[in-house]
Parts: sequence; C-alpha cells; structure tokens
Amino acid sequence: LVSSPVWNVSLAGLAPIFEATQQPLIPTWYPWPGESATLAFSKPQAVQGETITIRRVQHESDLGSRRRTTRLRLGVECSLAEDLQIAIDPRAEVTQLKTGSQRIPVRRVDDQLIVSTRPGQQTFDVEWIVNAPLLATAELGQVTLPMDAANVTSILHVPKERWVLWAGGPRMGPAVRFWTILACGLMLAVGLGSIPRSPLKKYEWILLALGLTQIHVIAAMFVVGWLFLLVWRGRIQVETFTRWRFNCLQVGIVMLTFVALAILLIVVGEGLLGNPDMFVSGNGSSRTYLQWFQPRTGPELPNPYFVSVSVWYYRLLMLLWALWLAVALLRWLKWGWLQFTQGEGWRQPIKKPTPVVEGSS
Repeated sequence: LVSSPVWNVSLAGLAPIFEATQQPLIPTWYPWPGESATLAFSKPQAVQGETITIRRVQHESDLGSRRRTTRLRLGVECSLAEDLQIAIDPRAEVTQLKTGSQRIPVRRVDDQLIVSTRPGQQTFDVEWIVNAPLLATAELGQVTLPMDAANVTSILHVPKERWVLWAGGPRMGPAVRFWTILACGLMLAVGLGSIPRSPLKKYEWILLALGLTQIHVIAAMFVVGWLFLLVWRGRIQVETFTRWRFNCLQVGIVMLTFVALAILLIVVGEGLLGNPDMFVSGNGSSRTYLQWFQPRTGPELPNPYFVSVSVWYYRLLMLLWALWLAVALLRWLKWGWLQFTQGEGWRQPIKKPTPVVEGSS
C-alpha cells in the first residue's frame, strides 16, 4: 500500500509486513486463505487557524522634547501570501518600511499600515515620527497587530535632561529602586535621631539622609560614624589614655574628618553638576534606557510608560540641600571642635626638670 500524505489510513485484521530490502516502510500483506485485512481511508479535516505567525517583536521609541521617533521590527512566518495590517498612531508619518534590506512602498488607510507578506519567514522594519511634546508621563505608544505576538521587547530611550521618577509596564522590566532606598534611609534617620546623645536632631538626620542617598551606602555610613565618633570623643576620660594612644586618636579623628568632608563635597558636586541616580535596574535597563520583555501578548502590544520631570528640578533641590548643608556644617564643625578638644587637644611629652649644679666659690 502506497498512499498520499493527504489520506489517513487505519488498518485492521491481518498485520502487514514491511519489506526490509526497501528504504521506505511500505506495508505489504501475504494473506492465507480465510485471512483478511481491512483498510479505512479518511481525509483530515482542516482546522481553523492563523496563516501568519508573529514570532518576535521589537518596539522602541526615541523621545525628544518635541518629536518622537518609533521603530517597529516584526519577525513573521507566513503559510500564505496576504496583507498584514498594523494599527499605529493616526498622526504618525511613516518614514521607512522595508523587508530585510529592501525598501517597499508604504500603503496606508487611515491608521492602518498595510504590509504585503510572502510565504515563509521574513522580517519587516517600520519607522515613523510623531510631532508631540514630551509630557510628565510618557508612553511608548499604542500599536495593534492583527493577531497575537510572541517574544515582545519594548524599549524607551529617555532624554538625558529628564529625571525619571517611576516606570511601569510588563513585569520583566525596569524598576526605580530609589524610593525603597529613600524609605529605608528615612527610617534609619528617625532611628538615629531617637538615640540618646545623638549628635543631630531628627529633622537634621532626615535632611542629611536625603542627600546621602546619592552615594554608596558605605560612604554614607562613614559620615554617620564620623559624627558619632565625635560624640564618643567628647565623653571619654582622656586621663586614662597614654600620651601615644591619645595623640594617635586625635590624628585619626582629624584624618576621618577630612575624609567625611570630602564625601560631603562629592555629594554636593554630583548633585549640582551630575545627574540623579534613581538606581534604575532590571532587564538591562538604566537611567536613559528602559527595556521590557513579554513572552506572549494579544493583538495590542504592551504600552509601557515612565514618569519624569526636568533634571533642573533635581539640581534646584540639590542646591537648596547644599545651602542647608553649608550652614549646618559650620555648626557641626564648631561642635566637633569642642568635642575634639574636650580635656585637651594634644598631649606634650613631660619634660624632666634640669638638675641645678651648685657651684663652689
């Protein structure tokens, strides 16, 4: 029996024999008298399904203050040649449409971009621009495909002059961890202000914590430790220290003071001249590059967003914080000097009395 692949054949009765001398497995029967084999033929029924599969999508947008440029890359596999309709922003001006390295004409009806496909695997690249101002809340933009899509990557390029406050979208994407760090810093500041003999008041600890969130936690804890070291220095009994130990302690405090002042100076410089560190991470994201991934979506592609303001708001806040720090630091240094010189500031070696030699007359 040699049957076409379009037929399903079910066998009953006498089992067939497959000829070992032939490469294809062809069933053959050798019935004896009284034996029979029953063959039932049926044609498979067609199953309703899509003739186009979107295997991967990359949707990214470069945001400007007045204009945004969006690029869409589709990896498509088709069983039939037909048109693929993509719904984009009606205000969009399509500047490029190509498959592989070959440009193809742009066909558009209202908000529907019509792309002609061919059987097999292919890649389409679409680029368009939209004239729209950049608001506090910016989205990637809504794009609707005619069917479900898989392996969807969404990318937002944030201008350097924007201060990203929050980001939202699919679960596998960036997270702004600054707010968690700030909450932990504020709770720690309130706890430090509640310690007896704390060198600073609660509101001073809170204000100091706001600025120290922009540096590494070890450097921030160094400044905190320096302040408590001065408190401890003012309470010790210097008479119990030997001259060598006491002078080494004083030298160490001076060196730690210069290091703490250098850390605070770096914080002020980064705040006034640098960019805010919001500790944006997740799926390869950074302050200016936000990337999300979703393994499967419906016809509507994900539309992630972020909330931002001008970076000058951050620099203005850091200027106010730097002015407060300058005034507070003068007060802290005056208080620190009193702690540093409590008892005595430097211990001189004890001079032995010079013996008096009586002369003879």
